[in-house]
Amino acid sequence: MSRVFKTANLLLRSSQSIRVPVRGKAVQGYARPSIDEIGVPTEPWKRVYDKNQTRFLAQLLGGATSLAVALFVFVTEVNRNPTPAHLLK
Repeated sequence: MSRVFKTANLLLRSSQSIRVPVRGKAVQGYARPSIDEIGVPTEPWKRVYDKNQTRFLAQLLGGATSLAVALFVFVTEVNRNPTPAHLLK
């Protein structure tokens, strides 16, 4: 058994398993934008909010409808724990 442990110990000490990745910069000379470089809104926030909420409500209703249809098909088509007619004869 000691030979197995020595081999495992050598593998764990190898430089490949202990090497820590070094992250470099993705883009040279990049600086985060300042507050002056951020654009100003072009629409009122309420209009954008209402438009987004309309879209989200449509997605919610579509999901609820598809879930209801799937449950209806499951309940009507899948024979869940039927009466064992072959045993009652």
